[in-house]
Amino acid sequence: MHLTTLSPRFALGQILVAPNAQEQLETAEVRAALRRHACGDWGEAKPDEVADNERGLREAGGVLSIFRDRRDQRFCVMTNGNRSATLVVAWTAD
Repeated sequence: MHLTTLSPRFALGQILVAPNAQEQLETAEVRAALRRHACGDWGEAKPDEVADNERGLREAGGVLSIFRDRRDQRFCVMTNGNRSATLVVAWTAD
């Protein structure tokens, strides 16, 4: 079963998309990434970042996911510890 078919593991709060992400990413891809992020699919996060996310879920800490769009543009989705807001930011360089 793919993680996007599961129920969300946490609330995203207010969703904010940085100007660079609005300019560089397609809305549908951002929405898909937000669904994956909320379900605990951390995308390309490294093992230590995955461990930090799992701890963040248990201890009310922030969580971070890293994704790539169809054009290979990297972007991250970050939700703060109190789950009041989630920010989407595009990377400008690797």
